[in-house]
Amino acid sequence: MMLWPLAAGASSTSGDAAMDAALTESAQALKRLFLTDGSYQTATEWKKEGDRVRYFSAERGEWEEIPVALVDWKATEEWNGVRARSQEEEMKQVTEEQLVARKEEQLNTPLVAPELRLPAEGGVFLLEELAGKPVLREVAENKLPENDHEGKKILMRPVAPVASRKQTIELKGAAAKVRVHSAAPTIFVDVDNERGAIPGEEFRIVWLEKKKDLRVLATNKLKISGERSQAEKFLQLRAEKFSGDWWKLIPLEDLTPGEYAIVIPAPRDENNAVVWDFGVDK
Repeated sequence: MMLWPLAAGASSTSGDAAMDAALTESAQALKRLFLTDGSYQTATEWKKEGDRVRYFSAERGEWEEIPVALVDWKATEEWNGVRARSQEEEMKQVTEEQLVARKEEQLNTPLVAPELRLPAEGGVFLLEELAGKPVLREVAENKLPENDHEGKKILMRPVAPVASRKQTIELKGAAAKVRVHSAAPTIFVDVDNERGAIPGEEFRIVWLEKKKDLRVLATNKLKISGERSQAEKFLQLRAEKFSGDWWKLIPLEDLTPGEYAIVIPAPRDENNAVVWDFGVDK
């Protein structure tokens, strides 16, 4: 999904204005002034003045008048009464739909700090405090390229037992672009795939080993006997449902200065692990 931060204090002002305009238009719906011969005049308002009735014609856009005796007041009151009640129901329905939409919007754009919201589009974000102010940083997805060690990178899946060898899962670059300065940043995730929103329990935090201009995520070792082992350093964390499809990941141990990745392990029959990398500075 496409991700970007929501500006602090953003709101749906334009949507509210449009809704208010619709309500106003509905409230000012046209009325009918029925006459004794069964016809009617479409008007927005009228008033009696002696033996005359002055009304503002909606068709001609001007004030006109007719004798009071020509007006069928019973038919006028009945029709406009039914119309008014119908308008109230329509306005109530629109208002209820608006409230439902706003509630859903608030669930998907929750506040994580005063005037700081997560975006409805989802993504992976780190929240930390710098100089006494909360800062929200977006972490972009990092594609896992193929490695140079006899085949593709493999994460959380078996390696075919063809020979004794070692495969590493690596990220290019010595350091991630996104940096935080907190040993305990709060992580917010809202990511989906073809099956829908991904539960927070499926996410992992991995410490990355720096190796020249690469960062090693994990190492797969396969012995000639076919025995396979995989080494990586997972950090303990707790996943909590936050709001809407958003999850909060809370590290249960400090993140020392270094390189890290948030990962979703691939199913055993696939080779498509997803990684969001970031670094922790002093």
